[in-house]
Amino acid sequence: MMESKNNPMLKSAMNSGLILGIALVVYGLIIYIMGMIKPPFWVGIINYLLIIGGIIYGTKKFRDEDLGGEISYSKALGFGVLICVFASIISGIYTILLTTVIDPEYMSKLISEIEAEYVKSGLSEDQIETAMKFVGKMQSPIFMAISTVIGFAFMGTIFSLVTSVFLKKEKSIFENTAEQKPE
Repeated sequence: MMESKNNPMLKSAMNSGLILGIALVVYGLIIYIMGMIKPPFWVGIINYLLIIGGIIYGTKKFRDEDLGGEISYSKALGFGVLICVFASIISGIYTILLTTVIDPEYMSKLISEIEAEYVKSGLSEDQIETAMKFVGKMQSPIFMAISTVIGFAFMGTIFSLVTSVFLKKEKSIFENTAEQKPE
């Protein structure tokens, strides 16, 4: 049985995931208030930078405060993924609230934006109709929330594979031998 009291990794990942999740929700609200239904590419880059920053901040804090300054690559990787899973749950809840409570018309606006892009790109009416049927099926609030969680876990894994290389700090094998030398 896993209790956060006995598992500082879980508790710390939840706290860091909460911070990252709140930061992403605030960023999402700013984008929403700015009226960006289908945001440009640079908005996604900033989102990724927030996620990477959250992974680095949380993993470094966990390493230094809970593990005495040492963390293995695999533990840093797992911790980064956990942060993203907890943050994704918060983002998924925000997605459901945005599309059902805050702005129930959000999904239809998004679908209209996507359709306008298809028209602008020169697709035929049949191609647009087929694509829009697919888009319509994928745009339910629950589906979007679930895909948020899965997508975040995947991104968390990719980003943590890289960040863990720089955040790992393991005890040198020479440190133990230096401590055991007779004087």
